Amino acid sequence: MLENLHKKGIYTFDITFFEQKAVFSVDFADCKKLFAISRNMCYNISILKYYGKVSLIKKAFSKVGLLTCSIALLVCMVAFDGYVSSIKYLGDGEYFATQITEFLKKEGIEERSFLKADLRSVENKLIQSVDGISYVSLSKKGRILTVEAYRAEDEIHAIDLKKPKITANASGTVTAINLLSGTACVNVGDSVRVGDVLIDGYFLKGEEKIDTYALGEVEIEVEYVYSYQSFARGERYLNRACVLARESLGEKDVIRQTVSEKTEKGKTVYTVTLYYLVIAS
Repeated sequence: MLENLHKKGIYTFDITFFEQKAVFSVDFADCKKLFAISRNMCYNISILKYYGKVSLIKKAFSKVGLLTCSIALLVCMVAFDGYVSSIKYLGDGEYFATQITEFLKKEGIEERSFLKADLRSVENKLIQSVDGISYVSLSKKGRILTVEAYRAEDEIHAIDLKKPKITANASGTVTAINLLSGTACVNVGDSVRVGDVLIDGYFLKGEEKIDTYALGEVEIEVEYVYSYQSFARGERYLNRACVLARESLGEKDVIRQTVSEKTEKGKTVYTVTLYYLVIAS
Protein backbone atom coordinates (compact mmCIF):
# COMPACT_ATOMS: atom_id res chain seq x y z
CA MET A 1 0.00 0.00 0.00
CA LEU A 2 2.76 2.45 0.95
CA GLU A 3 4.52 1.76 -2.37
CA ASN A 4 1.31 2.57 -4.25
CA LEU A 5 1.02 5.83 -2.33
CA HIS A 6 4.61 6.77 -3.21
CA LYS A 7 3.93 6.04 -6.88
CA LYS A 8 1.00 8.48 -6.77
CA GLY A 9 3.12 11.22 -5.18
CA ILE A 10 2.00 10.78 -1.56
CA TYR A 11 5.09 10.49 0.64
CA THR A 12 4.87 8.86 4.08
CA PHE A 13 7.20 9.22 7.06
CA ASP A 14 7.38 8.28 10.75
CA ILE A 15 6.21 4.79 9.78
CA THR A 16 5.57 2.26 12.58
CA PHE A 17 4.41 -1.28 11.82
CA PHE A 18 2.22 -3.32 14.17
CA GLU A 19 0.82 -6.85 13.86
CA GLN A 20 -2.27 -5.91 11.86
CA LYS A 21 -1.81 -2.20 11.20
CA ALA A 22 0.67 0.50 10.34
CA VAL A 23 0.85 4.08 11.62
CA PHE A 24 2.39 6.74 9.41
CA SER A 25 2.33 10.47 8.75
CA VAL A 26 1.61 12.36 5.55
CA ASP A 27 1.56 16.01 4.64
CA PHE A 28 -1.79 17.67 5.39
CA ALA A 29 -2.04 18.77 1.75
CA ASP A 30 -2.11 15.10 0.71
CA CYS A 31 -4.88 14.02 3.11
CA LYS A 32 -7.72 14.58 0.68
CA LYS A 33 -5.85 12.70 -2.05
CA LEU A 34 -4.97 9.86 0.35
CA PHE A 35 -8.61 9.20 1.29
CA ALA A 36 -9.70 9.40 -2.36
CA ILE A 37 -7.16 6.69 -3.32
CA SER A 38 -7.91 4.49 -0.28
CA ARG A 39 -11.56 4.04 -1.34
CA ASN A 40 -10.34 1.60 -4.01
CA MET A 41 -8.11 -0.37 -1.59
CA CYS A 42 -9.00 -3.02 0.96
CA TYR A 43 -7.74 -0.91 3.87
CA ASN A 44 -9.42 1.09 6.63
CA ILE A 45 -7.73 4.45 7.04
CA SER A 46 -8.46 7.02 9.78
CA ILE A 47 -6.77 10.14 11.17
CA LEU A 48 -5.31 9.65 14.66
CA LYS A 49 -3.83 13.08 15.30
CA TYR A 50 -2.80 16.39 13.70
CA TYR A 51 0.70 17.85 14.07
CA GLY A 52 2.32 21.22 13.48
CA LYS A 53 0.34 24.30 12.38
CA VAL A 54 -2.68 22.22 11.39
CA SER A 55 -2.92 20.93 14.96
CA LEU A 56 -3.03 24.50 16.32
CA ILE A 57 -5.74 25.51 13.87
CA LYS A 58 -7.86 22.46 14.74
CA LYS A 59 -7.53 23.20 18.46
CA ALA A 60 -8.51 26.81 17.87
CA PHE A 61 -11.63 25.78 15.95
CA SER A 62 -12.43 23.26 18.67
CA LYS A 63 -12.25 25.96 21.34
CA VAL A 64 -14.34 28.33 19.23
CA GLY A 65 -16.96 25.58 18.86
CA LEU A 66 -16.89 24.94 22.60
CA LEU A 67 -17.24 28.67 23.30
CA THR A 68 -20.14 28.91 20.83
CA CYS A 69 -21.92 25.98 22.53
CA SER A 70 -21.33 27.51 25.94
CA ILE A 71 -22.77 30.85 24.82
CA ALA A 72 -25.77 29.09 23.26
CA LEU A 73 -26.32 27.11 26.45
CA LEU A 74 -26.12 30.28 28.54
CA VAL A 75 -28.64 32.00 26.26
CA CYS A 76 -31.02 29.03 26.62
CA MET A 77 -30.63 29.04 30.41
CA VAL A 78 -31.45 32.74 30.58
CA ALA A 79 -34.35 32.40 28.15
CA PHE A 80 -35.91 29.43 29.95
CA ASP A 81 -35.16 30.55 33.51
CA GLY A 82 -38.76 31.70 33.95
CA TYR A 83 -40.33 28.71 32.21
CA VAL A 84 -42.73 26.57 34.31
CA SER A 85 -43.02 23.01 33.04
CA SER A 86 -45.04 21.68 35.99
CA ILE A 87 -46.58 22.70 39.32
CA LYS A 88 -46.03 20.54 42.41
CA TYR A 89 -48.22 20.76 45.54
CA LEU A 90 -46.97 20.03 49.05
CA GLY A 91 -48.61 19.90 52.48
CA ASP A 92 -52.32 20.65 52.20
CA GLY A 93 -51.66 22.09 48.75
CA GLU A 94 -53.08 18.95 47.09
CA TYR A 95 -56.35 19.44 49.01
CA PHE A 96 -56.64 23.01 47.67
CA ALA A 97 -55.10 22.18 44.25
CA THR A 98 -58.23 23.01 42.23
CA GLN A 99 -58.78 26.42 43.86
CA ILE A 100 -55.07 27.28 43.80
CA THR A 101 -54.70 26.29 40.12
CA GLU A 102 -57.67 28.47 39.13
CA PHE A 103 -56.26 31.41 41.10
CA LEU A 104 -52.78 31.03 39.60
CA LYS A 105 -54.23 31.03 36.08
CA LYS A 106 -55.87 34.39 36.80
CA GLU A 107 -52.42 35.64 37.81
CA GLY A 108 -50.94 34.35 34.54
CA ILE A 109 -49.21 31.36 36.13
CA GLU A 110 -49.78 27.90 34.68
CA GLU A 111 -47.88 24.88 33.40
CA ARG A 112 -45.97 25.19 30.11
CA SER A 113 -45.76 28.96 30.34
CA PHE A 114 -43.28 31.64 31.40
CA LEU A 115 -43.41 33.06 34.92
CA LYS A 116 -43.68 36.83 34.97
CA ALA A 117 -45.51 37.49 38.26
CA ASP A 118 -43.84 38.32 41.58
CA LEU A 119 -44.23 35.20 43.76
CA ARG A 120 -44.30 37.09 47.09
CA SER A 121 -47.15 39.27 45.87
CA VAL A 122 -49.03 36.22 44.57
CA GLU A 123 -48.65 34.50 47.96
CA ASN A 124 -50.36 37.40 49.77
CA LYS A 125 -53.21 37.49 47.26
CA LEU A 126 -53.61 33.71 47.41
CA ILE A 127 -54.12 33.59 51.19
CA GLN A 128 -56.78 36.29 50.94
CA SER A 129 -58.55 34.69 47.96
CA VAL A 130 -58.73 30.99 48.91
CA ASP A 131 -60.75 30.22 52.04
CA GLY A 132 -59.23 27.83 54.55
CA ILE A 133 -55.54 28.51 53.81
CA SER A 134 -53.47 29.95 56.64
CA TYR A 135 -50.00 29.59 55.09
CA VAL A 136 -48.71 29.36 51.53
CA SER A 137 -45.26 29.48 49.96
CA LEU A 138 -44.42 29.61 46.25
CA SER A 139 -40.93 28.68 45.12
CA LYS A 140 -39.38 27.83 41.77
CA LYS A 141 -36.44 25.49 41.26
CA GLY A 142 -35.42 24.80 37.69
CA ARG A 143 -38.64 24.56 35.71
CA ILE A 144 -40.80 23.29 38.60
CA LEU A 145 -43.02 25.66 40.60
CA THR A 146 -43.70 24.31 44.11
CA VAL A 147 -46.80 25.35 46.05
CA GLU A 148 -46.65 24.54 49.75
CA ALA A 149 -49.89 25.32 51.58
CA TYR A 150 -51.46 24.51 54.94
CA ARG A 151 -55.06 24.85 55.98
CA ALA A 152 -56.23 26.94 58.92
CA GLU A 153 -56.83 24.94 62.08
CA ASP A 154 -60.50 24.62 62.94
CA GLU A 155 -61.54 26.69 65.91
CA ILE A 156 -62.68 24.70 68.92
CA HIS A 157 -66.03 25.95 70.17
CA ALA A 158 -67.37 25.20 73.61
CA ILE A 159 -70.43 22.92 73.71
CA ASP A 160 -73.65 24.89 74.05
CA LEU A 161 -75.36 23.34 77.05
CA LYS A 162 -78.24 25.81 76.93
CA LYS A 163 -79.73 24.94 73.56
CA PRO A 164 -83.27 23.65 74.22
CA LYS A 165 -83.75 22.16 70.75
CA ILE A 166 -82.12 21.74 67.33
CA THR A 167 -84.18 22.74 64.31
CA ALA A 168 -83.82 22.13 60.57
CA ASN A 169 -81.84 24.81 58.74
CA ALA A 170 -82.90 23.50 55.32
CA SER A 171 -85.75 21.56 53.74
CA GLY A 172 -84.94 18.06 52.57
CA THR A 173 -84.59 14.43 53.62
CA VAL A 174 -82.88 13.23 56.82
CA THR A 175 -79.97 10.94 55.90
CA ALA A 176 -78.16 10.53 59.27
CA ILE A 177 -78.59 11.36 62.96
CA ASN A 178 -75.88 11.69 65.61
CA LEU A 179 -77.68 12.08 68.94
CA LEU A 180 -75.59 13.07 71.97
CA SER A 181 -78.19 14.59 74.30
CA GLY A 182 -81.95 14.98 74.15
CA THR A 183 -84.49 13.07 72.06
CA ALA A 184 -84.54 12.69 68.29
CA CYS A 185 -87.84 13.87 66.84
CA VAL A 186 -87.19 12.53 63.33
CA ASN A 187 -85.92 9.35 61.72
CA VAL A 188 -83.62 8.71 58.77
CA GLY A 189 -85.68 9.03 55.60
CA ASP A 190 -88.11 11.62 57.01
CA SER A 191 -88.81 14.77 55.04
CA VAL A 192 -88.30 17.97 57.00
CA ARG A 193 -88.84 21.65 56.39
CA VAL A 194 -86.95 24.67 57.68
CA GLY A 195 -87.77 25.21 61.35
CA ASP A 196 -88.90 21.65 62.13
CA VAL A 197 -87.61 20.35 65.48
CA LEU A 198 -85.02 17.63 64.90
CA ILE A 199 -83.68 17.06 68.42
CA ASP A 200 -85.63 18.22 71.47
CA GLY A 201 -84.01 19.02 74.83
CA TYR A 202 -85.55 16.33 77.01
CA PHE A 203 -85.38 12.61 77.74
CA LEU A 204 -87.79 10.14 79.29
CA LYS A 205 -87.07 8.34 82.52
CA GLY A 206 -89.88 5.87 82.73
CA GLU A 207 -92.91 8.07 82.17
CA GLU A 208 -91.20 11.16 83.56
CA LYS A 209 -90.06 13.82 81.09
CA ILE A 210 -86.82 15.40 82.21
CA ASP A 211 -85.51 18.58 80.60
CA THR A 212 -81.94 18.67 79.34
CA TYR A 213 -79.97 20.36 76.56
CA ALA A 214 -80.17 19.34 72.89
CA LEU A 215 -76.87 18.20 71.42
CA GLY A 216 -76.18 16.32 68.22
CA GLU A 217 -76.06 16.52 64.43
CA VAL A 218 -78.68 15.79 61.81
CA GLU A 219 -77.62 15.39 58.20
CA ILE A 220 -80.15 16.60 55.62
CA GLU A 221 -80.02 15.93 51.89
CA VAL A 222 -81.28 18.98 50.02
CA GLU A 223 -82.57 19.14 46.43
CA TYR A 224 -81.93 22.07 44.11
CA VAL A 225 -83.92 22.10 40.86
CA TYR A 226 -82.81 24.09 37.81
CA SER A 227 -84.57 24.31 34.43
CA TYR A 228 -82.90 25.19 31.14
CA GLN A 229 -84.74 25.79 27.85
CA SER A 230 -83.15 25.34 24.44
CA PHE A 231 -84.31 25.39 20.80
CA ALA A 232 -81.99 22.42 20.15
CA ARG A 233 -81.32 19.14 21.88
CA GLY A 234 -78.35 16.84 22.37
CA GLU A 235 -75.47 16.13 24.70
CA ARG A 236 -73.98 19.59 24.18
CA TYR A 237 -77.10 21.29 25.51
CA LEU A 238 -77.57 18.77 28.29
CA ASN A 239 -74.03 19.44 29.53
CA ARG A 240 -74.64 23.18 29.29
CA ALA A 241 -77.73 22.78 31.49
CA CYS A 242 -75.70 20.89 34.11
CA VAL A 243 -72.95 23.52 34.16
CA LEU A 244 -75.42 26.39 34.49
CA ALA A 245 -77.25 24.53 37.26
CA ARG A 246 -74.07 24.21 39.33
CA GLU A 247 -73.17 27.85 38.73
CA SER A 248 -76.64 28.87 39.85
CA LEU A 249 -76.40 26.75 43.01
CA GLY A 250 -73.11 28.31 44.06
CA GLU A 251 -70.35 26.83 46.19
CA LYS A 252 -72.08 23.72 47.45
CA ASP A 253 -70.57 20.22 47.45
CA VAL A 254 -72.89 18.35 45.10
CA ILE A 255 -73.09 14.65 45.96
CA ARG A 256 -75.19 13.58 42.96
CA GLN A 257 -77.41 14.88 40.19
CA THR A 258 -80.25 13.77 37.91
CA VAL A 259 -81.34 15.21 34.56
CA SER A 260 -84.67 14.90 32.80
CA GLU A 261 -85.64 16.11 29.33
CA LYS A 262 -88.98 17.02 27.79
CA THR A 263 -90.37 19.10 24.90
CA GLU A 264 -92.70 22.02 25.48
CA LYS A 265 -94.03 24.29 22.71
CA GLY A 266 -91.20 23.40 20.35
CA LYS A 267 -88.51 23.89 22.97
CA THR A 268 -86.41 21.29 24.80
CA VAL A 269 -86.54 21.70 28.57
CA TYR A 270 -83.76 20.18 30.65
CA THR A 271 -84.50 19.84 34.36
CA VAL A 272 -81.38 19.34 36.47
CA THR A 273 -81.75 18.27 40.10
CA LEU A 274 -78.68 18.68 42.29
CA TYR A 275 -78.34 17.09 45.72
CA TYR A 276 -76.10 18.36 48.52
CA LEU A 277 -75.84 17.87 52.28
CA VAL A 278 -76.56 20.30 55.13
CA ILE A 279 -75.73 19.64 58.80
CA ALA A 280 -78.08 20.94 61.50
CA SER A 281 -76.50 21.07 64.97
